[in-house]
Amino acid sequence: MIVWKDLLKPISSFVDVNRKIRDVIPYFSSHDKEVLFVIDQGSLVGYCTKEILLHQLAESLDMDQPITYRDDILKVPQLSPVEFYHNATLIIGIDKGNQIVGYTSIEEARHTINALKLKDINLLLHGAGVGIVKTNVDYQIEFMNETAENIVGISSSFFLGRNYKILLTSDKDIAAVMEGKTIVSANSSLNFKQISGNFYPLEEDGRITGLVHVFFSREVFEEAVQELDFVRNLNSDLQAVYASSQEQILVIDGSGKIIRVAGTFLQHLWKAESPEEILGKQVEEFTKRKVFQPNVFEICKTQKKKVTAIQDSDGGYRFWSVATPVYYEGKLEKIVVLSRDITPEAPSFKGQSDGETDTSLHNRQEFIDKDKRLIYRSKKIEKLVKEISRVAQYNSTVLLEGESGVGKEVFAQQIHTASPRSEQPFVRINCGAIPETLIESELFGYENGSFTGADKKGKAGLFEVANNGTLFLDEIGELPLNMQVKLLRVLQEKEITRIGGLRPISVNVRIITATNRDLREMVSQGKFREDLYYRLCVIPFRIPALRDRKEDILPLSIYFLEQFAEMYEIKKSFTPEAIQVLETYSWQGNVRELQNIVERLILLTEGEWIQREHVLNCLYGESEKRNRSLFVLELMPLKEAVEELEIQLIEKGMQQYPTADHLSKVLGVSPATLSRRIKKLKLERRVKPHV
Repeated sequence: MIVWKDLLKPISSFVDVNRKIRDVIPYFSSHDKEVLFVIDQGSLVGYCTKEILLHQLAESLDMDQPITYRDDILKVPQLSPVEFYHNATLIIGIDKGNQIVGYTSIEEARHTINALKLKDINLLLHGAGVGIVKTNVDYQIEFMNETAENIVGISSSFFLGRNYKILLTSDKDIAAVMEGKTIVSANSSLNFKQISGNFYPLEEDGRITGLVHVFFSREVFEEAVQELDFVRNLNSDLQAVYASSQEQILVIDGSGKIIRVAGTFLQHLWKAESPEEILGKQVEEFTKRKVFQPNVFEICKTQKKKVTAIQDSDGGYRFWSVATPVYYEGKLEKIVVLSRDITPEAPSFKGQSDGETDTSLHNRQEFIDKDKRLIYRSKKIEKLVKEISRVAQYNSTVLLEGESGVGKEVFAQQIHTASPRSEQPFVRINCGAIPETLIESELFGYENGSFTGADKKGKAGLFEVANNGTLFLDEIGELPLNMQVKLLRVLQEKEITRIGGLRPISVNVRIITATNRDLREMVSQGKFREDLYYRLCVIPFRIPALRDRKEDILPLSIYFLEQFAEMYEIKKSFTPEAIQVLETYSWQGNVRELQNIVERLILLTEGEWIQREHVLNCLYGESEKRNRSLFVLELMPLKEAVEELEIQLIEKGMQQYPTADHLSKVLGVSPATLSRRIKKLKLERRVKPHV
């Protein structure tokens, strides 16, 4: 049963009955509204549309006259069954408190009802190569699905509105369908294509309103043994589509019995090899045996609303699950659970050969700093971690390259933890965060009285502190040239001398450096010593940007969400739609930006769920700003409009990105093409040169 609530659209714009035409026109042009609702002293009295305004202006061009409106509105309870009335054009839905909750037009409601009636048939039969044609009582074609177009070889736009009885040649008289009869196994010809199928009458309120023709290509039909083959083929097609989404779709009936499994089967969740092993079983069987926890079905059933949970199973596997209840006439019919594997992959640590596997994932994820864990599922990072774990066993100098925020420090810790030096100090320093006058004393230390303000006892430098361990030099490209010389000497001689000291001190330190700059380019510019560069770049690793490893976005988002939920004692959950927005964002700030965005979302959003719109607003700004970010002010030739939008895009990019090279990548054109466009549009004075 379809109720009015299923068809209603939200009402967002009201205007006063005394508003003038001049005031109302901007609502339609800038807010993209179809209908404005007119109120008088707070009460709804009618509605106004573009057509009503145009008709009013056709009679008088006075822009200062009050708007006219129509009042053929009918208020109905939103949960009442859909019925059609002849004395109303618009339907207003109201709740139990007599508050307005939405609207629809009679015409839109009829179209929606017709679409819903055909939706299930179309979904079930389209994948099996089934054509569908619907006509009204006068045989005028009102609907034709894509498969029907493919079978007859002509677009539906040609057929719509034409008389199907005239176009179709059939071995049976389809006029009988308008008398309520069903015709089966009818052989027909349409556009010289041979088809076979059935004709069904459409009934509404006890009267015939048209017919539906469900047919197959005769050639395909003759090859089919029975209808079950089509169902089987359709099911396999749907399974392939669902599997590509990397999600498991689980359908559980109201009693807790698993009735359907589609998509990517999560073997580690169920400890089963195939879906057949869990079909027909109660979900509770698995939670009682502690195969996984918690039972998201039971949580959803108890709370009677959509819920999310992180489910843990044996071996440290983790799964993000969203359970949605489906009710029919007030009774729980089923619960649909979407699940994705978010178990962070874990690298091999020392003591393991390449072929060995540690089943305790949690043990393999811990680092020296418990707040910095390597969370990933992408093949790119998996390959990188394997290479890093192999190199970690040796004392070679490692250079970590990558954009700001990709997590270079976390990878440096991973190298140290996986190395024979893991029990020794891991010391880090940001070369760009320490003043040039202090960095030498920080690295090498100083003796008593070596300079004004020096501690009387002297101080050991970070090289001494990190002796027998690892020294991580972050932002090595910021190291002053005079310090580069001294660092080079330490790498060559493996000894340091404190400021004010005379005695060299031997040090055994593994050096790991990191940078977000192009050191090779800095060498060519004379900003970085070439000999030091080759000393540091013994084994370089480039950490890929987050936008190039989108498989990591979901597990990272859940990890940060759990961190901040515990920190702030706020329980929040992502909707699947919100995750989709996160996975399609470009993440110029990489993992650090994602962490900041998750923290902002958990603190600023209201309610239990972080919705798609929350993420869009957080990443791109308010919806109205997004919609108006690119625009033209008036009607103009299409060529000029395209040029105007091109100017706006380039100007917007110039404000957001520092170089023309970076902007060209974002716009998807070569730097040379962008340069020609800028010169053509006379914008060259506004863009910075290449860096």
